[in-house]
Amino acid sequence: MHSPALAGTPPRVGAGVLAGVTAWRLAVAACAFIGLAGALSAMSDPWPALSQQASLFAGVVYVGLALYPLFTGGRAHEPRSPWLRGAAAVLLLLVCVTYLTVIDGSLDSTWSMFEHLVTPLAVLADFLLVGRNQVNVRWWHPLTWVVFPAAYLAYFVAADPGLYGSFLDPHAADFLGVVAAFLLAIVAAGYVLYGVAKAAGAVRARQP
Repeated sequence: MHSPALAGTPPRVGAGVLAGVTAWRLAVAACAFIGLAGALSAMSDPWPALSQQASLFAGVVYVGLALYPLFTGGRAHEPRSPWLRGAAAVLLLLVCVTYLTVIDGSLDSTWSMFEHLVTPLAVLADFLLVGRNQVNVRWWHPLTWVVFPAAYLAYFVAADPGLYGSFLDPHAADFLGVVAAFLLAIVAAGYVLYGVAKAAGAVRARQP
């Protein structure tokens, strides 16, 4: 017979699920910190670049997600809202796609491989395949996931570190157009993730 005090308490997540998701998210955080540590040792001033800031953000987010069950007594392995995971996925996708296409960057070094490919793919896989709260994504989330790229752009314009060559030059006549195109692309990518998350949730809801 259940205690009345516990009647409304959600069931604990299975121990295997909890251990597996926690280990996975620690691995994602490790990927982010491996890339960041390598960049810090290889570059004289890596902090102006979005890649290093995004790696630090992903590492902190996924350490927090790995520790989240400690604050719920093992009853939940992630928050109800997927906003933070979605924001991380969009930011890391921006880093990956921009570096490999627009900048035509190299993956020859281990740290670059982790920062620009391994960590973005791991964060994307976590949002699409590992977590379950993405079914709770709201229609307006993709509009707000631009907050971190937009904050970096504001810093970039203020600091003017001279990165990324001519394609992102605050002094160029087409700078505002380039920024607008990037922000629209980020929102579009967010809505792709939104659509996939909702579709996956509908499929799971039909399963017995």
